[in-house]
Amino acid sequence: MPFFIIAKTPVFLTWEKDKKLREEIYGLDNVFSSYIKISGKKDNEYKLFRTALTNKYNLNPLTFINEWSKFDLQNEDAQQNIWDLIYDYCAYYDCGYPSDLRDEVEYLQDDFQGVNFLFPQGKKFGLNHNVRPLRWWKYGKKKKGITIRTIIDSTKIKRVVGDLSEFVVEFDDHIMTCGKNFEVIYR
Repeated sequence: MPFFIIAKTPVFLTWEKDKKLREEIYGLDNVFSSYIKISGKKDNEYKLFRTALTNKYNLNPLTFINEWSKFDLQNEDAQQNIWDLIYDYCAYYDCGYPSDLRDEVEYLQDDFQGVNFLFPQGKKFGLNHNVRPLRWWKYGKKKKGITIRTIIDSTKIKRVVGDLSEFVVEFDDHIMTCGKNFEVIYR
């Protein structure tokens, strides 16, 4: 799902918020059909979503930030939204990308079982976080930064809280902080 910037506030749509917004835009009876895209047809969905979110912000900015920008996901909701959240986090900060750790057999099994809809790269995937050299401006294009891979097992996530610009992912045995600074802290 795309993220939106409304009045300089990043907005990540969880699956629940996406459904709620689709109900408001398309009506209760057309939510399911709104997910189906016709090839070659112009898609104005992003503009519709952005307009609806901007209108909500204009009505009451404080309520909008609390209800639409911030999130507090627990257990199954956190596990189902983590891949999209990590993907949007990487796009927002241009700091890395999620990667698939499955082999071809696991991919086909997940595809057959329908797991790929919520977890396009599996329930256990990698977050490849780019790290620039300390004095990157001296090197120009000569020296590239390094990439640090963190393995995320979505089945072990207990809670995700924050907003797209800075959030905390709580696992069974560690905490991952995602924002301008990226940290993994073991308990």
